[in-house]
Amino acid sequence: MTVSSPDAIAALEAARAKVIAEFGDWTNHNMRLADGCYTIAPTPTPSEPKLRRMTQIVMDWCGGSVEGLRILDLACLEGMYGLELAMQGAQVVGIEGREANLAKARFVKESLGLSNIDFYCDDVRNLSVERYGQFDVVLCLGIYYHLDAPDVFRFMEQIGSVCTKLAIVDTHVSRTAEEQHDYAGLTLAGCRYVEHAPEASTDDRLKILWASLDNDYSFWLTRPSLFNLMQHCGFTSIYECHSPLVEKFEQLRRSGTGDRATFVAFKGRPVALRSSDLSNDSRPLPWPEIPR
Repeated sequence: MTVSSPDAIAALEAARAKVIAEFGDWTNHNMRLADGCYTIAPTPTPSEPKLRRMTQIVMDWCGGSVEGLRILDLACLEGMYGLELAMQGAQVVGIEGREANLAKARFVKESLGLSNIDFYCDDVRNLSVERYGQFDVVLCLGIYYHLDAPDVFRFMEQIGSVCTKLAIVDTHVSRTAEEQHDYAGLTLAGCRYVEHAPEASTDDRLKILWASLDNDYSFWLTRPSLFNLMQHCGFTSIYECHSPLVEKFEQLRRSGTGDRATFVAFKGRPVALRSSDLSNDSRPLPWPEIPR
């Protein structure tokens, strides 16, 4: 429950200032701490439309309630998505590789008095059922395009192993198939992007809060390769979200420069057709790759 008395708000503002002095300003997640007191500002920021999109997807696909569901927020940054879903009643785990981001997430958790969300400092590439268990919903928002091959392929398999119902992958995708990799019987195409200068130190890499933890490059899959990989990892149907609108993404798409998309993947069982059984023993048709 948020505080509202002037003295309590003043104390909260002072605590927030202390977090900022030690770990820097909040970079993206604008959350309400109390009346008129927010992590960034009491005015809308670009974070709210994205939060509305992701929360609406989860609510719609989970029947209008997340009460009692177990939800994983991968590379949770400052914790906004997981914190919102915890406030909606879910049991949430957030994994984040940078302590500066986690300090801000934990501050909001404590400020709001939430007991149903836990944050762990870990590399998402360590994800496993043995380490974290399984989850009804997995959020992979803004991290997938920061991983390099072959980690980016293995990571989708890890997501598939811990996810029992729904995964949301918000990521950049490559518009060209400049580079190809063979993985698990698949040919996966995409482009490579620079994350860090090769000479950057470990400390310097950790200070760049919106980049990979350590890899110099990342590998962005094309849409067909991403879909084929997700099918391989056990997701039986995949959708792309266009509403609620994230205006920035849509403006870039219309200009021809946008490559960011939100995919919703369902972890189900392959349907056995009863009216026509001719394809029941076949694997899902692979998506053809786009021309180079």
